[in-house]
Order: sequence, then structure tokens, then C-alpha cells
Amino acid sequence: MKRINNNRILRRGTACCGIAAALTALSLTACSDWTNHYQDDSSILDSQQKTLWENIEQNENLTQFASLLKKVSYDYVLNTSQTYTVWAPANGTFDFATVDSYGWDRLENEFVRNHIARNNYPASGQVDERVITLNEKMMHFGGNGNYSIQDINITRPNLASRNGVIHQLGGGIPFKSNIFESLNSGLYPLDSIADFFRSNNVKKLNVDKSVVGPTENGQITYLDSVFDEHNTLFTRFQAFINREDSNYTMLVPTNKAWHEAREKIEKYYNYFRSFEFMENTSTTEQKKESIIIKDVDYLRDSIVYTMLLSDLFYNNNIYDNRKLNTLQTGERLQVDSLYSTMRTKVYAEDAARLFEGAIRQVNSNGAAWVTDSLRMRSWTTWNPEIIVEGENSRMLASTLSTSDTPHTFVAPETQNPEISGKLSNNSYMEVLPISQSTNPGVVFYLPDVRSTTYSIYIVMVPANIVNPNNEVKPNRFTVTLGSVDSNGKNQDRIKDWTVESTFQSDTTKIDTIYLGDYTFPMAYFGTGNYYPYMRINSSVTNKERMNYDRILRIDCLILRPKELDLYLKEHPDYKYDKGLYNN
Repeated sequence: MKRINNNRILRRGTACCGIAAALTALSLTACSDWTNHYQDDSSILDSQQKTLWENIEQNENLTQFASLLKKVSYDYVLNTSQTYTVWAPANGTFDFATVDSYGWDRLENEFVRNHIARNNYPASGQVDERVITLNEKMMHFGGNGNYSIQDINITRPNLASRNGVIHQLGGGIPFKSNIFESLNSGLYPLDSIADFFRSNNVKKLNVDKSVVGPTENGQITYLDSVFDEHNTLFTRFQAFINREDSNYTMLVPTNKAWHEAREKIEKYYNYFRSFEFMENTSTTEQKKESIIIKDVDYLRDSIVYTMLLSDLFYNNNIYDNRKLNTLQTGERLQVDSLYSTMRTKVYAEDAARLFEGAIRQVNSNGAAWVTDSLRMRSWTTWNPEIIVEGENSRMLASTLSTSDTPHTFVAPETQNPEISGKLSNNSYMEVLPISQSTNPGVVFYLPDVRSTTYSIYIVMVPANIVNPNNEVKPNRFTVTLGSVDSNGKNQDRIKDWTVESTFQSDTTKIDTIYLGDYTFPMAYFGTGNYYPYMRINSSVTNKERMNYDRILRIDCLILRPKELDLYLKEHPDYKYDKGLYNN
């Protein structure tokens, strides 16, 4: 929560009149609450007739603190009927020159509001309190005879005032930023990410917590305007790094890392202002729809920044993420996996890479790891593998006129032991011919495609996947890819990307068949329900019916980013998250 102070434009003379009127109307019953504690100290009893500000202003040990309060108009705030507890550092016990050089916002949030809390917190008897100060920091206030707050000794407790209490301190309370605040600390070059967060700030006046001032020209003014501050990115990434009661780890890119990552990600999100979309993918006379993107630059920037931030945040309270609580700079992270707040599962090898070369900064709600390079794999976040499940009717564009209605089969846990391999999602689609003399075919949409090169696979299932007694014959089929070209024109492609003109399945296994590599010139991700497509068509002549099976049993389609495909060939045991982008 952050306050924007209206006193910069509020005339002091008018404010004082309003405050004086308010003070006159105050009840003095609060004084009796203090009498039992301070009846032997007449000076303290005298202080009860004065406001917090009057007591601070007249205290020769608190002149430095008083000047700082006045600088951000807290002389007005502490002169109202609102009840506060003030922990006031005595002269010479803190670096006054440095604090005095702060700008308004920093002075107010990191120092003044760091020493003030709402309500009364007297130091009497056994104290063990969790105090929330005006800047939303949680602090420990405790003791029994001798008292302290955040381990700063209270040298003179319980200066009772008409609207609260003052505890004189032997030092300033150190400000401990949360992760969100640390983006603006100035310790590292983080302007790029800090500016991006600031651009998503939303503020709303909290009337209940604000201190009402005089009415001017029929309008209510506020001596202390408290705003509830919200940032849309917190919700978008499910990472509330501004909350003091949270516990997060954040990878924080420096300006260098930010710009390098943006440049790297941008190439995967190349958009055309206009392009063709195939409405009917199953007929020879295909109807094409012309699509126009009104603001290509905005679309691209929004997606690029979303991808850049997506896997920077980790909740330290779940699964193996808990090990992040003790990880220190220079140590190698030892985990089975991490889960980002966007539910991306990052396995051990890649999880350890994230923190290499990064510097840990301890915050009040976790830790920020400042890094000059974001080391996540491209396929983990912004260019994932795309798996289209055969049984997913949502991605079924159409069936050819030669086909009967496709059926989904859910396999039992026990499959034919003679068949090697494992079904994706334990299901597959079966596409039958409409008659014995026809070749069935089916068309799938390919969602979330980026402008990059994919190694494309189809996974076929033999007829005896469950029942060993079923007759088994291989499939023979062709594959057509429908996508826009570099001019945005939709084209059917067969020969310019497939490694063969026809493909044949292996009946001894759940067969993953490599179809070929294809580079999509345009990204479809983020454009709405507009997709490229793949047509799979049985290719068996009537003379060949005895040797081939015309029924297509399709487990899934796989669009694997080329860089991932190459990495898997070199590292066959590599583990990565395959579940997040299954469609």
C-alpha cells in the first residue's frame, strides 16, 4: 500500500483550521487508559494532553526525526484524532544526513512509515507483538522490562499522547524491502523490469484508511491519502511479490539480461498484419477467410513481455521449491524439479541452470536473484513442444467425406505386452472408412504455433494395442500441412517439407514417425482461433487392401521445436515438461 500525499497542494493555513476544529471535538477519555501505567510520572501525564506531533516537536532528543516527519507532512498526520504508535529514533542514533537526502516517496515509505503503526502498542509487562507498520512491514515488538522492535532497543518507552504513544529508540529501524520494492532499490541496473512493472500499476484511494482533511469547494480533501496499490502483473503471473506475508523466489534480469531475452524471444513471434485462414480444410474447394490484425506491434510486444516474465516466479512453500529458501549465491541447486507460479515444471538440470551466476538478495518476503542472463531453455517457456492428442475433439478440424465419424478409445492400464511404447494420455482416435473401397482421412488444427522450425511427428497405434488376437496390418498414409507462406497466403504443402511422399507404420510398436521439418513464417499463437492444420489421409489402393489397414489409429501429433529435437538426440535421457502444452 502506498500513499500519495495531497498536502503538496493543500494550504497549511486551511489544514490547521480543520485540524484545530477536529482536536476541539476530541474526547479525552483515552487519558484514563494510560493513568494506571504512568500515574507516578507527572511529565508523562502532561504529555497525554498533547498530540503525538506536539510531543515529538517539543522533544529536544527527537529534533532530527521531527524534521523528517515535517518534510513529508506527517506533522499533520500525527496531529489528528487517528491513533498511532511511533517508534522514534533519537538524535544521532541513525544516519540522518543520508535519510534527509531521500526524495519524498522514499523518505515517506522507507523511513517515516517504517516507524509508525496504527493503534496503541504500549510497552508494559510481557510483550510479544507482531506489528504491521504503515508501510505494511511486519515487525516484532517485544520484551519484558527492556523492550525492542526489530532488535532496536527502546531507550525511553511509553511517552503517552492524546492520540497514541511514542517509544524513543536507540537507532533507526532498518527498512527491509520486499521483492517488488527491491526492483527500485538502485543497487543494480534493473530499470527495464522496474519500468515495466510500474507501467502496470493501478491505484485506488482507500477512504477508510485515509485521514480526512477540510472540505474545500464542496470537495473532501485528505491529509493522509492512503491508496491500495495493485499491479496487474501480480495476478497475471500468480506471483504476489508485494505481499509481506508471502514467500517467493524471483529471477530478476538486469537491463542486459532483459534486452537480450527480449531480442531472443521476438523471433518466435513474427506476425503479419493480414493473412489467410482456411475455414474448410476437408474439401477440394477450400474457403479462405482474410484475417486482419489491427495492431501487430501491440500484440507482439504483449506476448513477448508475457513470455519473458512467465517463469521468473517461484512459490517457496510448495514441493521442492522449499529448497530455494536456503540456496545461497554460488551454490548449485539440488532439486528433482521446480514449479513456477505459471505451473511450468522445470526439471533438475534446467532448474540448476537458472541460478548459475545469479546473486541472491534477501527480501522481507523471500529472495530476488539478480542475473545478467536468463538461462531458461527456449522450449521451457516461450517455444514449447506442442502435442495434439488424437482424441481431442477440440482440435479436430474436420473429417474427409470418405470417413466415418471418428471414435475415441481409452485403453485399459494393461496393454498388449507384445507392443512396445506408451500411449500419450492413454487414449487414441480411430478413423474408419465410410466403405471398404474408400480411404479415410482427418484434419487436425495445430494450436499455439510459433514462427520457428519444428520437427514434426505423428504417433500411430497398431490394431492389437489391447487385444493380441486382432489382425494387424500397417497403415500407409500421406500428410499435408496447411499454413500461410511468407506473404500471408494459405497453402497446402506436401512435398516441400515431408521426408517421404507416403509413410508406413510399424505394427510392433506404438510408432512415432518423423514426418519432416517445417518453418512457420508466422506465429499463430495469440491470434485467436486461427490455426494451421495437418491432413492425414490413408493411401491404400483397392489392390493393396489385403496388405494394409485403412483404419487410422492416431495417438497424437507432435510439433517439437528443432532446437529441442537436436538436444534430445544428443541427450536421450533429458527430462522436460511435456504436459503443459498438450492440446
